[in-house]
Amino acid sequence: MTQLSTKDALLHATGELLERVGYASFSYRDLAECVGIRTASIHYYFPTKEDLGVAWTEWYLETMKKREEELSTEFPDVRQRLLALAETIVNCAGSGEKSCPISLLQAEFAVLPPRLQRAVRTVIDQRLHILARWLDSGRRDGSFAFKGTAEIQAQLVWAVLEYGTQLERSHPARTLPALVKQLVDNMSR
Repeated sequence: MTQLSTKDALLHATGELLERVGYASFSYRDLAECVGIRTASIHYYFPTKEDLGVAWTEWYLETMKKREEELSTEFPDVRQRLLALAETIVNCAGSGEKSCPISLLQAEFAVLPPRLQRAVRTVIDQRLHILARWLDSGRRDGSFAFKGTAEIQAQLVWAVLEYGTQLERSHPARTLPALVKQLVDNMSR
């Protein structure tokens, strides 16, 4: 197994901290302890926490793009793809101790630095675009029927996915897949 570079290890550990406590509740000291380096060493890669947050969102965006492409290939049926996306999210969150890091960043949005706010918006816009594309494809092939635009329906799906991760935190009974299944069933013809 290839050892991660220090920069990659910092990005992975940032994701773990974001999933557990959110952006405002972790420090470079916490991050240094996770990676096993000195706090000052983090500043070499990320001079400010805002720089770290922006770099992490860019890394996360690329990671999610790859996963969404894999899901499109593995699950040509958009209904199965949405269910697999929910499973992916639950598997990433893992337990009631973790949540979707983007959901937690959204909860802290008002207090995030401006560049990080823009980066979070970019991640969400990209994810909404992909969901809208999937939903539009499903409507065109007859799998789905819903009122309104695919973009608005994508926002509804996004809301279920993101709130569902919060619900998983307080009620860790794997409710997110059931919520998405119900939503998919409601849209299915």
